[in-house]
Amino acid sequence: MTIQLPTTQELVSLFASRLAAVGGHASTATDSEAVASSILAIAAVAAAPTIWVSEDVTRQAPDLVACLQRVGFETRVPANPAEVRDQPLGLAIAEGAIAETGSVILSEPHVNSRSVTLMTETLIVVCPLAALMPSLDKAAEVLRTISARGASYATFVTGPSRTADIERQLTVGVQGPSVFHVVLVDELT
Repeated sequence: MTIQLPTTQELVSLFASRLAAVGGHASTATDSEAVASSILAIAAVAAAPTIWVSEDVTRQAPDLVACLQRVGFETRVPANPAEVRDQPLGLAIAEGAIAETGSVILSEPHVNSRSVTLMTETLIVVCPLAALMPSLDKAAEVLRTISARGASYATFVTGPSRTADIERQLTVGVQGPSVFHVVLVDELT
């Protein structure tokens, strides 16, 4: 008996449907310019000329930062968490994405980078398509890689922040972003 692995398109579809089920949004892009265009469309809704970026974005995707600046964004890396609190738009890069849950894995060893993902109102996470995996079982490999680099902090994020009080009233965005987008990109530079 041969086990047939899901195709990339099947994984993208599963990821998008699972993320949508919890109120998140998924899209795909071919390169940094396409990602910048996607972010521009998202930012139009958020009315944000400034995008707060984690340190990893500037280090791992300098072409993306340049594309964002060309389309009119001011990109800012926070010097402290207070700067980011309740800002309209944040951007981070995921270590991986999990199709079966619609989750992304973020590794942010510094509090300033974590503040972008925890304190902005709209969070956009860019993830290389090659880092999309079918299941949580495969995520263990990513966590081992993060740990081997000496990182002491990794987060699984599935959709916008949500909480319910004792009366079971669901509130979105109280303890994190109220809008959550993931852009899966073929090639990120």
